[in-house]
Amino acid sequence: MSSYKVPGISEQKIIYPNLPVDWIVHLVKNGNVCEECGEIEMGLLPNACNAHTHGMERYNHLNFQLVLNYPKEEIMRILNTLGCMVRDGFRFEDGDLIEGIYLDCPVKLKRFNETDRSVLRVIVPDKYNRFPGENGCMVEYLIQLLETDDLYLEHLRKTTEGGLN
Repeated sequence: MSSYKVPGISEQKIIYPNLPVDWIVHLVKNGNVCEECGEIEMGLLPNACNAHTHGMERYNHLNFQLVLNYPKEEIMRILNTLGCMVRDGFRFEDGDLIEGIYLDCPVKLKRFNETDRSVLRVIVPDKYNRFPGENGCMVEYLIQLLETDDLYLEHLRKTTEGGLN
């Protein structure tokens, strides 16, 4: 496990070059309209999303995932900041702490599966800087420890129904 600091941190905000990116961020979130079928997504647990990158492979690195239902702009800021760091030579692994995404606390990276591939999930502490799994962590932050499939209501229904037979 390593600890990293985002380059360009000031006391006011994180400053990272606004350079073009060559990866995408895929955001599955309740209320979003599917670009392919036009249906409105409503299949996730409350306070959950499945935001993840595609394209970190070109840097021989795992993609990133965030599952807290933050505003789109915040999700993009977090995932693109990590992507820029990888593009610029940083290498992350399971258990790493990243300082500078937020000024008052680090975020943690934890390996999870997302649609048959490994990703590094960004784990954000609660407002008291407690990570999920630590005593007193706010309940709404615990969803970050769920497997990706368990963020979806349909998967939970099937799992529960299957377990009752």
